[in-house]
Amino acid sequence: MTQVILVMLGGGIGAVIRGFLTNVFANKINSTLPVATPFVNILGSFIIGLIMGMSLNIPWVDSFLVVGILGGLTTFSTLSSELVKMLTPEKNILNFITYSLIQYVVAFIACLLGYIIV
Repeated sequence: MTQVILVMLGGGIGAVIRGFLTNVFANKINSTLPVATPFVNILGSFIIGLIMGMSLNIPWVDSFLVVGILGGLTTFSTLSSELVKMLTPEKNILNFITYSLIQYVVAFIACLLGYIIV
């Protein structure tokens, strides 16, 4: 039961941080591609890599920080909806491919770097 509460609290915190950053990016940066989602996904991936590299076998860290906060911060569903919007109705294939590569390749590299540097 404690793990469920930790995930719930962490997820709420992560979602609030993501919402705040989304608003900041929307008001400060004018781009044809969404900027906030790759930022939070890459940042979250890097932090998850750091935590993995530290090999902290502390149950609350995984529940609260990784699954909760970082799970609430990073967002696969928003990424998916943004990719769908790029294909319908405009069918902007170049933006779709660019955005997909930024999200998946750079986030993977960020996670790997986080893991390696610890």
